[in-house]
Amino acid sequence: MAEDFPSNEVEFDRRFDSEEACLDYLFQLRWPEGFKCSRCGHDKHWMSSRGLYLCRRCNHQQSVTAGTIFHGTRKPLILWFKALWWFSTGKNGINATALQERLGLGSYQTAWCWLQKLRTCTVFPDRTKLSGSVEVDECFFGGAHSGKRGRGAEHKCKVAVAVERKGRKLGRLRMQIIDCCSASELTPFIKTNITAGSHITTDGWGAYSGLQSEGYSHKAIVQSKTDDKESVLPGVHLVTSLVKRVMLGTFQGRFDQQYLQRYLDEYVFRFNRRNCRAIGKRFWRIMQQAAQSAPAPRENLVLGAIT
Repeated sequence: MAEDFPSNEVEFDRRFDSEEACLDYLFQLRWPEGFKCSRCGHDKHWMSSRGLYLCRRCNHQQSVTAGTIFHGTRKPLILWFKALWWFSTGKNGINATALQERLGLGSYQTAWCWLQKLRTCTVFPDRTKLSGSVEVDECFFGGAHSGKRGRGAEHKCKVAVAVERKGRKLGRLRMQIIDCCSASELTPFIKTNITAGSHITTDGWGAYSGLQSEGYSHKAIVQSKTDDKESVLPGVHLVTSLVKRVMLGTFQGRFDQQYLQRYLDEYVFRFNRRNCRAIGKRFWRIMQQAAQSAPAPRENLVLGAIT
């Protein structure tokens, strides 16, 4: 499907002002070359009186929303589309309380589940790895606790961070929760997210010492041995401070660590598209993923207490 999205919120409201308009747009995202039966792949269909697509070959019935994150919803797509717009185009996203109030949803839990579903759509299976010059480090999320600080902290959630450097500017970003700051966790993160042969800069932590043997060019900067301490991984440190600022501003610093990866995925999606000339393109990319993603029932979203 060619790029097709509203360039601003006024155009969005004008374009998606009816359920039919939303259904037509979702149809084009699901079947850009025309209807295909999800069961047998046949491209001929009948339309039922209830608006279902009936395959002429196997008689399988399906709706436009079936098999997407909208599967089984009882709410109008107009509301879903508006939630998608705010979620994807807002500078810092939107939290469940604000979404509930803006859409007039009956419960906080409904808004929370909607946002969790949308966060599952922020990681694209075909995304390319980082390359070139890349900074890698770890950061830590969680409130203040007594005891060890930094990598040895027991009550902090540990997150591996990798960000491309484009001269003085930053490129794309990856963030992933890890269990510990050892080579057994950090090396797989690097191999999964960074192209072999890239130049990786880290601090002097020993867990990175084997990167040369993994096919990377590696430079370790030991903070205690450099005079310019501000130059040690400035990209990673800037990103980390920005993420924590968003968590504090949007979620008041409150989050369940079980859901932190989804919040990080959302931030990475927005960060990597911060230079889009049209904010509507972010909406279009999320919609593409939403149309192709498998249904996400509430029981699969809730990993623990809702926060």
